[in-house]
Amino acid sequence: MTEPTDRAPLSDLLAGPAASGPQVDRILDAALGLYGTFGLRRTTVDDVARASGLGRATIYRRFPTKNDLVTGVLLREARRFFAELDAAVAACPTVEERIVEGFVATLRISREQRLVNRLLVLEPDLLLPHATGRAGPLLAAARGYLARRLRAAQLQGDAGAFDPEVVAEILIRLTHSLLLTPEGHIPLDDDGARAFARRYLTPMIR
Repeated sequence: MTEPTDRAPLSDLLAGPAASGPQVDRILDAALGLYGTFGLRRTTVDDVARASGLGRATIYRRFPTKNDLVTGVLLREARRFFAELDAAVAACPTVEERIVEGFVATLRISREQRLVNRLLVLEPDLLLPHATGRAGPLLAAARGYLARRLRAAQLQGDAGAFDPEVVAEILIRLTHSLLLTPEGHIPLDDDGARAFARRYLTPMIR
């Protein structure tokens, strides 16, 4: 998508008790490494404290519960994902092409997401609640990211009259469903996803 004039920093999308900053990054770096190696169940706050070089009290001030810490890790991974997605669509000349290539890139980047894919295999009972019932902050971050870009395209005269929040919600929830349950009739390979997006997704923004 084009860079919107009203875009807030992606760090502002970190919902919950933690703010962005060097100390939070140390905590999240430690948690990410431990989750990828040992999984969620075997990783304790004490482990994260030792790996980060910070005290338990500092961890709990930033992340009062283990669920908050897991959500914080996933939200930061989402911010990195958004940065990759911006790079993937930067050269697209029209909003339609940005929707198409953004959809393709989203599916491809998600397939390459090591932590989430590993945890879905090793500990689906622990990760799935964060990807379903507790996925509100992640979905809100993704919806806000896309809605701001759709709104910017409208202001520039590159898109039609529609509610950008609603269209963003539809696109995000469709992609979320495809990532959680890829088996189905919608093709997920790059060429198939590109053809699907051109036919069924771009009409929503004209």
